[in-house]
Amino acid sequence: MTTFTILKQDLIDLTEDNSSAFATESLQFIATAELRLSRELQNCPGLQKHATSTLTVSDPFITKPTDFVSMISFQVLSSAAARNALEYRDVSFINEFWPTRTLATDGQVPRYYADWDDNFFLVAPTPGAVLTIEMNYRRRFDALDDSTATNWLTEHAYDALLYGALIEAAIYNKNPQQQQIYQQRYVDAVQSVNAELALKRGDNFTR
Repeated sequence: MTTFTILKQDLIDLTEDNSSAFATESLQFIATAELRLSRELQNCPGLQKHATSTLTVSDPFITKPTDFVSMISFQVLSSAAARNALEYRDVSFINEFWPTRTLATDGQVPRYYADWDDNFFLVAPTPGAVLTIEMNYRRRFDALDDSTATNWLTEHAYDALLYGALIEAAIYNKNPQQQQIYQQRYVDAVQSVNAELALKRGDNFTR
């Protein structure tokens, strides 16, 4: 299995730079490649996460998960058999729809949510009962470091991760020829991973 330690050594071997300064900077090369891949891989399971929480009576604000990037689906459970999807709106819409933020009545459950700020969602109508919510959302990859030896990329897309880090290393070493070579290899690797993910989802399935 490929690990963080192996990745760092591969960077040294392929660039033929074993200086302590390069070793220190290689941590940022890897982090930048992870961030880039988190934006370019499509429907990657390593970037999806499920979470549950509870709506509090009279509180229209919900704390976002600390690793939240964007929402895939947001549902509120009004009973064991009733699952309602919340629709995304901006804050101005919710302020017009539910201006006083009074408690929902007659069995109403929240219908809309908005990004209040970086830390909270705003829902409307305001919960009038304790309700369970389920979120399926996008996050970043677990960052590789000395305490996190592997992540989804090291297990499923090591070539893309390696070439992404080598691009950053080439920029650091002011080597545009190597940067161009690794850029093309990175693009090819990302396309290959995305194609494989599409096959797993059945995107190419025809009846």
